[in-house]
Amino acid sequence: MLRFGERRLVRPGSNLAERLLFRIMGVPDPAHYLHNLYLRRELERFGRFNPQRILDAGCGAGDHTFYLGRKYPGADVLGVDINAPRIRENQEIARQLGIANVRFEVADLCETDFASQFDLVVSIDVLEHIVNQKGALANLSRALRPGGMAFFHVPTIRERPVPFSRWLAGFHEWAAHEHLAEERTSDEFIKIVEACSLSIVRAYRTFGYFTGELATSLFALPYRPTTFNRLALALLSVPCRVFALADTLNLEKTRYAVAVVCRWPV
Repeated sequence: MLRFGERRLVRPGSNLAERLLFRIMGVPDPAHYLHNLYLRRELERFGRFNPQRILDAGCGAGDHTFYLGRKYPGADVLGVDINAPRIRENQEIARQLGIANVRFEVADLCETDFASQFDLVVSIDVLEHIVNQKGALANLSRALRPGGMAFFHVPTIRERPVPFSRWLAGFHEWAAHEHLAEERTSDEFIKIVEACSLSIVRAYRTFGYFTGELATSLFALPYRPTTFNRLALALLSVPCRVFALADTLNLEKTRYAVAVVCRWPV
C-alpha cells in the first residue's frame, strides 16, 4: 500500500474518528499534505531514477520516510531526527506497518558525517529549525553520491502577513521559538544551496497567499487540542484540501516557501 501518512492507522493514541478521517481524506493537515504532493511530483519527474539509499533528514514523525520506503521497496531508507523519543516511536510503527526497508536513527544534521552514502536526500521544512543552517546544508550535500538528487523545502521571509494573522498570534509565537535559523528569501536560500557545490535542477515558490498559505492558516485556527477543535478540523479538511491542490497551479505571486531540487555533480 502506497499511501502517505499511513502511520495514523497504528500510532499510539489514535482514535477511531482520526483513523476514519484518514481513510476518507488521507492526511488532513493541508501543509503536510502539500509538502508530500510537491515531493511526489518531483519523484515522478525523476523518471527511471532508482535510488538504492535514501535519507529523510529531519524525519519527524516519519511520514515521508514511510512513504519513500513504500515507493522504493528495493532501497534502504534512513530517517534521522534529533528527537530520540520520536525515533523510538517511528521504529515501533515501522515494525507494525511491516516496512522492513526503513530504519530510524537519532542524528544531528550539523554533526553527523554521512560521507557520500545516499542517492536521494529529502529534507522538508526542517532546515528552518537549525541555527547553523548553512552547516547542515553543507553536510547534507556531502551525503550525496555522485549524481545523487536532493529535495529541500523551507519557509521563507513573509512578504505580507499570512491570512488570519490577528487570530493566530499564539500559533505564530510557538513557531517563532521553533524556527531558529535566520529568515531568508527564496533567492538567498538558493544561493546557499549553490554554495554547497550542488547543481540546481529546479527551484520554485510554494504556498501562495490564497491557496497553500490560506489552507494552512485556516487549518491552524482551531489548533488547541479540544474536542470542539478536533471536530472543526475534520470539517475544515475538505475546503483546505481544495486550496492546497490549487497551490500547485502556481497562479500567485505572493508565496511563503521555496522548493529546491538539486544534484551532486557526477
